[in-house]
Amino acid sequence: MQEPMGSGQDGLLDAIRARRAGVDAYVQEQGPASSRLSTISIVSSAVAAALTAGPALGGTDFAETVQDGLALDRSQTVWRVLCFAALAVSLTAAVSVNLQKANDLPARLAAAGTAGALLDGLEARLRFGGMAVADAAAEYREIVATVPFVPRVRLDREGGTSEAGGGAARAGRRWTDSAVRLAVVPVLGAVLLLAVLVGLARGMSAAPEPGAAAPPAATAPPAAEPSPSATAVVGPAVFGGRTTAGGISLAIVTGDGEAAAYLCDGRAIEAWLSGPVVGDGMELAGQDGATLTGTVRGDLVSGEVSTPAVTTPFVARAAEEPTGVYRADVQVGGADARVGWAVLPDGSQVGIVNVDGELDPAPPLDPADRTFRLDGELHEAQRLAP
Repeated sequence: MQEPMGSGQDGLLDAIRARRAGVDAYVQEQGPASSRLSTISIVSSAVAAALTAGPALGGTDFAETVQDGLALDRSQTVWRVLCFAALAVSLTAAVSVNLQKANDLPARLAAAGTAGALLDGLEARLRFGGMAVADAAAEYREIVATVPFVPRVRLDREGGTSEAGGGAARAGRRWTDSAVRLAVVPVLGAVLLLAVLVGLARGMSAAPEPGAAAPPAATAPPAAEPSPSATAVVGPAVFGGRTTAGGISLAIVTGDGEAAAYLCDGRAIEAWLSGPVVGDGMELAGQDGATLTGTVRGDLVSGEVSTPAVTTPFVARAAEEPTGVYRADVQVGGADARVGWAVLPDGSQVGIVNVDGELDPAPPLDPADRTFRLDGELHEAQRLAP
């Protein structure tokens, strides 16, 4: 995804600021919608449980009390009303969950937040850190590629913003707001019905008269339960990306319920991590207490990685070969050495040679044949398979 960036450093800075403004606007607009959908789902599930609690705990006495209070001919009507209300709010919970899943709002908001932090760091390094414009442009494109859903904005002369393709974006927001309002209606109706039934149950005695024969047992029809969200399963894949802390990259490989990752800054920080993948989440660990926690949403994985030297958020996206984790175990001056590389989707790579804890930048790796030269000798690296 390439955007017009003008010429030189000033043009790139303008593009970064414009994209950062777009990320901020996206988070401000979509964050409340995601929160409302989550709240509706939670409340709907609770109301559905409450609607079925009366019949489950009170049994026939509860049904007869409500029947007398509403002057109904049959107690079966009470069961039907309660089950219909429970069904309505259960459907509301399912719709709310699937609206979030269809728009992938939680993952997109997390990715947008991480991308915003990465853009802030990139702007600071470009402006004050003497970073080369070409390197900054490559990193800018890599960051932008992780948030293709964020609409572009244009900065005017006064520093304000206007949204490119604003009509479609505004229409999408109106649709989301309308869907949220529509989902609230069944919940409010069910809450009102529940309040009426509770009032009736409190206002009338449910105790049977002395000597009265016990009423025949009635069996309540099964209550509708909220549709559980399907558990995502992460298949074989390779992800590559950067952390919020500048200059630190990582690559992640998943497959067969396991994941492995390599974190590296090419100078003094590296970590090899591995662990299980459960559903759409991964919990990886490495030496010296290094950890990585991530969640996969579509072709993005985001989360936080921690080492003794740094703790930082990250975002990475799925890509084809040569993206991945590469490793070679060789001899350097008679000592065992481990060489690692993280190759990113844009083709850039960063690696370290580790000889008994002494870290040095790794030589360039040729992804085509996976060879490299170290101390004048030609070696071959292995790419971790998904």
